Amino acid sequence: MYQSLYRRYRPQSFDEVMGQDHIVRTLKNQIKMERVGHAYLFCGTRGTGKTSIAKIFAKAVNCPNNTKGEPCNNCEICKLIDSNGIMDIIEIDAASNNSVDDVRELRNTIIYAPSIAKYKVYIIDEVHMLSTSAFNALLKTLEEPPSHAIFILATTEPNKIPVTILSRCQRFDFKRIPEKIIAKNLKRICESSNIKIEDRAITAIAQYGNGSMRDAISILEQCASYSDDILKYEDVCDILGAVNDDTIYAFISSIYEKNASKAMKYIDNLMLYGIDISNMLKSITSFLRDVLLYKTCGDNAETILDEELKGVKQKAASFELEYLTNILDKFISLQGEIRYSVSPRILFEVTILKLINPEISTDLSGILNRLKNVEKEIEKIKNINDYSEMSCTKLEKRETDLIKHNKKMEEKAKIISAENIEEKVAENNLVSKDIKKIWNDAINIVKRDRPLLYSFMNYGIPYLKDDEIVIKYSHKDKVYIDELSKIENKDYIKDVLCKITGMELKLKFAVKKSEEEELIEQVRNYFGDIEIKE
Repeated sequence: MYQSLYRRYRPQSFDEVMGQDHIVRTLKNQIKMERVGHAYLFCGTRGTGKTSIAKIFAKAVNCPNNTKGEPCNNCEICKLIDSNGIMDIIEIDAASNNSVDDVRELRNTIIYAPSIAKYKVYIIDEVHMLSTSAFNALLKTLEEPPSHAIFILATTEPNKIPVTILSRCQRFDFKRIPEKIIAKNLKRICESSNIKIEDRAITAIAQYGNGSMRDAISILEQCASYSDDILKYEDVCDILGAVNDDTIYAFISSIYEKNASKAMKYIDNLMLYGIDISNMLKSITSFLRDVLLYKTCGDNAETILDEELKGVKQKAASFELEYLTNILDKFISLQGEIRYSVSPRILFEVTILKLINPEISTDLSGILNRLKNVEKEIEKIKNINDYSEMSCTKLEKRETDLIKHNKKMEEKAKIISAENIEEKVAENNLVSKDIKKIWNDAINIVKRDRPLLYSFMNYGIPYLKDDEIVIKYSHKDKVYIDELSKIENKDYIKDVLCKITGMELKLKFAVKKSEEEELIEQVRNYFGDIEIKE
């Protein structure tokens, strides 16, 4: 008969328990030193090993061959406990046996000595479900039990247990199991069960387990039935209704780039795939948390799984720290709000639009964002004079270099008649002079109307090529080309040039060629299509 993975791979000794070293060490030492208590309280979230450790402890205290607190798992008592074939280990589900009559029955049977084991061990699961009367009936027995009885109370909600019960137990708090440990155990299970799976898929399952080993193993078992071939990361995302990291990165990038239409398309596509908004938010916040953690801690971010670290490195470099913290705060707040919302999708979309357009948001972060944008604009305007001085210096140096180079080229171009040379030089110098004058006049007009646009134009050097004005920028200044090439900005500059010249001129913004290519182009502009030899 098929047995579930979480039952098949349940730990059978203390050494097999993962992520609860502080509890395992204490219990083993108590058994070695023969200081076993009469009542224990195991607290913690589901799937962290409370019942498993309770059963191992029951075996260890009763095993005649235990070594250093570990059960041998080979003797008759250990085998009977593993197969639930011994009457001295009593497991009680307090969720369904929570009345005072159930506790009275326990009190009536606890006085009898164990049949074959040394101790009678009562494991009461979900003990917080007992009624007030049942707790009162249990109190006296728990305070002074027979010497052969041990109580292990397990609960996920210790706050619901009366203080009178708590004060009579040794309390052990079970921690959530780290994702790295869960992933390591899942990999071991896959190898033992011949399940073919990608490392990235194991990572996703470990993260979705949320600190619970049992939940993670159950998810693995569900995913293992999806395909006969190797189980991929995308398959796990489809099964869990989660969003893969590549899609999340593209979605967050669209918000960062303030591209509202692109962000809305991503939401539409995810909705079509049936992704729940709660699951989507969970995936997004988990991704942002990893990116933010790596951004602040670098390679020391030990809580990020090794398989994910490389991808997180590449993605983290794209976003500013301030942007990450702001968007993560927004999505965490949204997770709480969306739970009670009548229209969760609309609330989600409005939050995205507020992140893209802070000016429509009335909260403090939106106001601070607007102030920051104003400060940036003021800083740019302050630096206009500095930019202008730098640009003038560059222009003067470029003109000097061109004059020197032209003299060298004139000496090499002996094959062209002196008359043609003089005509072409005169013609091109005149054109060059006119274009520079026209461009400088245009810059002065733009300076009055649009100072920020003026600062971008001031870096360019104008040329005339085939009835088209080409404004060239150096490689380090090419960032200004994108702004100037926008339709509204380009049309505005063309209108200014038309007012100055009275002609409809073509306009183009380009990056300068290399030094050698540029000099060759200048020579051909002067002398025509000639062959240039070394």
